[in-house]
Amino acid sequence: MQSLTHQVWEQHYVALRHPVLAQFPQVDRSELDGVTDDYDALVELLQRSTGMDADRVLDQLRGLDVEELGLGAGGSGENGDAGRGSLEQLSLGKGFTDGERDRIVDRLSKLNRHLKRFNADDTWLELTVKDRETTSQVVTLSAELPRLGRLQASSKEGDLSAALADVREDLIRQMERALDKRSRGAR
Repeated sequence: MQSLTHQVWEQHYVALRHPVLAQFPQVDRSELDGVTDDYDALVELLQRSTGMDADRVLDQLRGLDVEELGLGAGGSGENGDAGRGSLEQLSLGKGFTDGERDRIVDRLSKLNRHLKRFNADDTWLELTVKDRETTSQVVTLSAELPRLGRLQASSKEGDLSAALADVREDLIRQMERALDKRSRGAR
């Protein structure tokens, strides 16, 4: 199987519109129709619609699975865990050290079963903390997930362990709501 490229888009842009809309639900259908076979215009539209940078948009486009056109990673299938999302995609940002990773991943582990729905290559997670160990501490868990776009959960809990549980549960709720909304919209 191959990745989506300029050439593939130019040849199959009509057939690829639906998979692109499924991957990027924030995109307006009429704007996508106006892109026609211009791959650069597609990337610009996706950047504007999602707020992602060009590299992340290109990564998600390269990971687009369209079996009829031979696009995607292939292989692992829906039931296999190989290549599925997990907390391995978690980046520790501002306020955290790599030495804390195991404890943080353990606290967030409930997220793993929800992340397995997504392709690992298209899944991005970042955890940050502002004003750590102060009364104004804010823990933020950001995620970019295929078909759901960017989600963000924040907690002002003063206890770090409680804040991690808070952002974990909030992100799970947001994922479930977004998936439910998508499935209702697909009917």
